[in-house]
Amino acid sequence: MQMQTTLSELVGMLQGDKPQLLNISEGVAVPPLTDRDGKPASKYVYMRRIHLRANAPYCVISIYLDEAVFRQAPERFRGELMIPILTSLPTVRIARAHQTLTIGTADSEVASHLQMPVNAPVADVRRVFRAPDDTVIYLGEVVYRGDLVQLEMDLVP
Repeated sequence: MQMQTTLSELVGMLQGDKPQLLNISEGVAVPPLTDRDGKPASKYVYMRRIHLRANAPYCVISIYLDEAVFRQAPERFRGELMIPILTSLPTVRIARAHQTLTIGTADSEVASHLQMPVNAPVADVRRVFRAPDDTVIYLGEVVYRGDLVQLEMDLVP
């Protein structure tokens, strides 16, 4: 899996992958936002899922989605990958998207879901999408199997 650097490349990378829902909590979740992330929405829907590629789990993701956005396509958001839906809805405008990648190790829950040893290397990715008014419409905290991640960067001279 290559970690993409544009939103459209990220959407393309996700095509064909499948989510498996572990947990959903509608309207009661409080995302762990920082001052730099943007303004919080009034309510969020929380989902914890496993994403599969070729029926193999490659990441565990915690998602906080603005409830007003979720209500536009609740069945799609429950059963499909989130980012392709967000970029396809005509009423949703992502004005800013940012992600941070750090290296960590798998705890027992993540290791179990991703079928890997405890303390195996993982890539922790935190994605924040903001609307034009600076409201955080999406926060994704993703744990990828470390043995599947490849990060490439063009270095500008």
